[in-house]
Amino acid sequence: MAKSKRNANNEGTIYQRKDGRWEGSAFVLASDGTYRRRSVYGKTWDDAHEKLTKLKANSLNGLPVAATKMSLDEYLTYWLVNVAQGKVRRTTYVNYASLIRNYVTPDFGRKKLARLSARDIRAFLLKTAATCQCCAQGKDKSRPEHKRRCCALGQCCNKLPSDRTVRFLLVLLRAALQHAVREDELPRNVARNVELGMGTRREIEPLTTEEGRRLLAAARDNRLWAAYELAVRIGLRRGELLGLRWSDVDLYEGVVTVRQALQRVGGELLIVAPKTQRSARRVALPPECVTALRAQRAQQIADRKAAGDTWKGTEHGLVFTTKNGTPIEPRNLNRSFETLCARSGIRKVRFHDLRHTCASLLHERGADARMIMEVLGHSSIRVTMDVYTFVRLDSQRSAFDRVGDALRGDGTPPDDDDGAAGALVTD
Repeated sequence: MAKSKRNANNEGTIYQRKDGRWEGSAFVLASDGTYRRRSVYGKTWDDAHEKLTKLKANSLNGLPVAATKMSLDEYLTYWLVNVAQGKVRRTTYVNYASLIRNYVTPDFGRKKLARLSARDIRAFLLKTAATCQCCAQGKDKSRPEHKRRCCALGQCCNKLPSDRTVRFLLVLLRAALQHAVREDELPRNVARNVELGMGTRREIEPLTTEEGRRLLAAARDNRLWAAYELAVRIGLRRGELLGLRWSDVDLYEGVVTVRQALQRVGGELLIVAPKTQRSARRVALPPECVTALRAQRAQQIADRKAAGDTWKGTEHGLVFTTKNGTPIEPRNLNRSFETLCARSGIRKVRFHDLRHTCASLLHERGADARMIMEVLGHSSIRVTMDVYTFVRLDSQRSAFDRVGDALRGDGTPPDDDDGAAGALVTD
């Protein structure tokens, strides 16, 4: 027996469209508090009936339907300009815009905001994590023809996004959709229901004391010697070093004040605020740093005399500049550091790993977590302990030796012969 195309009164309507699909519609609660007619679609009457029943049940339970008809791309563009731009740092805003342009817009951006589900977001993130971005974004095709070397030639380089990038995409979607909830565009933030696996975490092994000593010894004849001293001994970030002004350095009292940072943002070098509120801080200078900074000041005075009228460092007063007084490009500091690592014969590490080295050396020498947190300018002590303090195997062995001494009680070293005999008896 054929099913009726119309339900009972007050139950909504289900009918077959000209294209063969079935459409169910009813008045349900909207996110602005009013009741609006909404439709669902299915290949069969049963499909449409099931979706319509769920829609009405949600309405009866106080869960409204979305009021917006925008696509995800349209909403994210609105959110970027009208919300994010006024709330986040310039660097964060540029990162948001880049992620939306390169990852969300190409495929996922056409998805209707009102129809977005946690399953859709999870599928998008998993697909992104497994997609070569050189292919997806046409990076190799954008190069001059004579410089193309992989994807444009049919030789995929398998350039997958990092776990950090994928997780940042989820953070971005959560923030944007939460604002849509606040503005009554959406009934709930479906991105908050998405969870990702632990992923692979980059293994960090800071420089050892010996490696740090060799690095700083090799840096003494480098123009950026003082920058390396500050990075290893007090853990300043790259941007904080390059944005440091002489007015923020007190060589008499031995104190440095972090108030700004130098970063490349949107293709230009800019002076920006520190990373967080806690990043703006005062740090005591070790004597070695004071000595290196005095040498840096003498070198800059000589550069200024040599440059004459072409000197450009007066307007910003930065501690670290080129020979002409212009700010140093952050990537050039990285290149200088790579060369220094090779010359000093130590492992190749990131410049940021010098900050990890500072934290670990302080931790190993007995500095408490609160003090390390203040030196590094972390907003949370958990970040200090979980990410920046690294306990080496040598430190573990030393600790185990002290535990062994305590368990023996007399402070005498263990008898190797007795231990070996005991082992034979046990076997």
